[in-house]
Amino acid sequence: MKLVDLARESVRVLKECGSEGIRSDILAELLDTPKRRVYDIIAVLKALDQVSTTRKFDGTIVKWVDKTKDFVSRESYDTVKMQLDQESTERKDLQVQVAELKEQVRISKIKLRRETTAVESSDKMEFNTTQLRVRALSSNGIKSVKHSGVEVRIETHEAGMVVDPTEIEVDEKKALVTKLQRI
Repeated sequence: MKLVDLARESVRVLKECGSEGIRSDILAELLDTPKRRVYDIIAVLKALDQVSTTRKFDGTIVKWVDKTKDFVSRESYDTVKMQLDQESTERKDLQVQVAELKEQVRISKIKLRRETTAVESSDKMEFNTTQLRVRALSSNGIKSVKHSGVEVRIETHEAGMVVDPTEIEVDEKKALVTKLQRI
């Protein structure tokens, strides 16, 4: 039998043996060929990573390496690629939306600064309210808030604050729960 035919037959037998493998001397008997020819075939297949060998006390076990489990079917590949393309498109769309929203926020901040009438300095102003909301005009926000129980001092990182004296209705139940939590 030619070496090519022996190799083809060896591959067929090794595949049939599966994960258990076969001893090299038994493979030689099945092929009805000398062991040295089987060793040549095993050496070539091992160099191609098609088989693995394990030496044992009663002989060398040869196992076929099934590489088909490492491959993805074309259908699965196409499905995953299509999902990836969709996700990429959605991500790009979201990035555009984020950029647009950031621009809207920037424009809103500019409009807010323009719409509020700035008072360079004022002696004191009294408001007929029980609440005041203070907002820093800069994006850096408020630096510190200190109070003595009678007076509150608010500092910002950059010049510019908006004082809003409009009252917001306080949920009495929520205020009571907050007071109880402090106790």
